[in-house]
Amino acid sequence: MKITSEPELINAKTTQPIMTDKLPQQDVSSHAINDLHVNSGQLETVIPVRWKQTGQFKAHFNRLKNMADQGDIDAKYILAKSLRYCFFAPIDDFALQAKLETQASYSDASEAIDNTLVQFDYCEAINQDQRRQFYFYLEDAAKQGSVAAQQMFTGLTAKFYMHSQGLDDLPRDEFIRLRDKFNQQKVSYLEQASKHGSEKALIKLADLYRSQQISGNSLVKSYTLDRLIMEITNNNELYNRYAWFEQRQYSQLSEKELIEANNMFDDWLAEIHKNGTHYPNEK
Repeated sequence: MKITSEPELINAKTTQPIMTDKLPQQDVSSHAINDLHVNSGQLETVIPVRWKQTGQFKAHFNRLKNMADQGDIDAKYILAKSLRYCFFAPIDDFALQAKLETQASYSDASEAIDNTLVQFDYCEAINQDQRRQFYFYLEDAAKQGSVAAQQMFTGLTAKFYMHSQGLDDLPRDEFIRLRDKFNQQKVSYLEQASKHGSEKALIKLADLYRSQQISGNSLVKSYTLDRLIMEITNNNELYNRYAWFEQRQYSQLSEKELIEANNMFDDWLAEIHKNGTHYPNEK
């Protein structure tokens, strides 16, 4: 399996799809899927850009900001990831002391305190306005096609987006409009990432459809996404988890829905192979 880094793939020419035979419409159970399981070695495994900088982030902030302003997609992702990490860090010594006192009662107090101290040191002198800019850089990088940035939407909720961007006190209609816009945008970015072989995006979409947090043919799409996860992953634990979901859903689908799911699976898998990349789900 070829391993490459994400920067090498930005604006690169995509490879031709490597297709398997189409699954028979009369049998799209897990047994048929297993028989036709594609070797994900046909895809290039991508190592995402390392986002955490050495030392304190303030020493890198202006340089990365200048690079991002010049259109550097990796700098935008690094800024987005670091600033979101810093968003949860204590802003000053008073906030740090309050958080440490709270964590002292945790069962894993030592680990929690160590993590907080590391986070506080990394983010020192990055003010709150700078921290909330994570979304500006995240959205920009995602629009430019950074799969790493698109994957970050798996960990964002509409509630956190509205809060982090200072939008909690908007009039109700405007609040709902911006919240719904975010949710639509989130699904769009996750779909784009999933078609570049992002396991993380496929997992999030499957879970959102399964829990009906996204409306519109939820059962068919969740079933299809479960199969796609099984198809590209090399992680046995992940494969078995989504095989269990797939087997449960299979009996709930009508013959027409199974045909629709089969066609959707073929089309989605073709897109993944056309793009030629695989982003494993990292812990």
